[in-house]
Amino acid sequence: MKNLLLVCLCILAAGCATTASQRDATEAFGLATERIGRLGEDEYAAVRAGIIRLNTNQAILDGKAKSDDLQYDGPATAEATAERISACKTLRMYGDLLMRLASDDRTQFVRRSAITFADSAGETMGMSLNQRQQAAIDDIITGLSRLWTDRRKTDSIREVVLAFEDVINALADRILADFVIDGQDASFLAAYDSEARQLQSMADSMLDTGRFADMGERRRIVLASYQARNIRVRVVEIGLRMQTAIETLKKANAEIVSGVRNNTCDAERINEYGRLIQQLGNLKQILPR
Repeated sequence: MKNLLLVCLCILAAGCATTASQRDATEAFGLATERIGRLGEDEYAAVRAGIIRLNTNQAILDGKAKSDDLQYDGPATAEATAERISACKTLRMYGDLLMRLASDDRTQFVRRSAITFADSAGETMGMSLNQRQQAAIDDIITGLSRLWTDRRKTDSIREVVLAFEDVINALADRILADFVIDGQDASFLAAYDSEARQLQSMADSMLDTGRFADMGERRRIVLASYQARNIRVRVVEIGLRMQTAIETLKKANAEIVSGVRNNTCDAERINEYGRLIQQLGNLKQILPR
């Protein structure tokens, strides 16, 4: 009898360890995904603001530009930028939801997180949640009114991860397309780089040929050239790291899916994802805009 009890306890302990390990990985993935969502929101807003500044400086330097020629936000219109920020916001909310589900949070913030993520996902994807996705969200909302056991929490994580796997990958692909410079005419970052190149070419040409009336005008030209050069450096650095981060996000998402589906998860890949997001956040703080 004692031997049987010992065996049962060992099996239970192994199961708890596996569940705890998966939850740790899920919480780490959620934290990194919440952060990359926030970083993406900030970067899209920065790109739009930067393009407006570049186009404004071009209009100042170009003495032939007329009012009808001016489109300050270029391809980064308010509507186009808002659509992209919405995708990042949905990623951020997904990460927040996973963190709360994987942690010991039993408050109404879990319910609120589930509802806001579901609303954001539907808006971003342009369609209502399918039956499985809605059921996963409803299970969280109704689950909080009952006993919120570890088993129920684990089941909720499983259903959310599996139901929204394709949504997260689709959002990642949308964002990735905007941070590829070469060969992507519709890329936000490529448009940013193109505007910076135009301003730098104009400013450098004016400096090299001495086409300025006084030192005040020269100062404006130098500042415009400086801005354009800084933005081109930022485009390269942020672009490469965002591409790597998003690609790693998709791999890490596959590991989380594998963890809930097959009980196997490469924790090192999740950790690598977190490190990349940390490095990206540090870099964004020091690069000029």
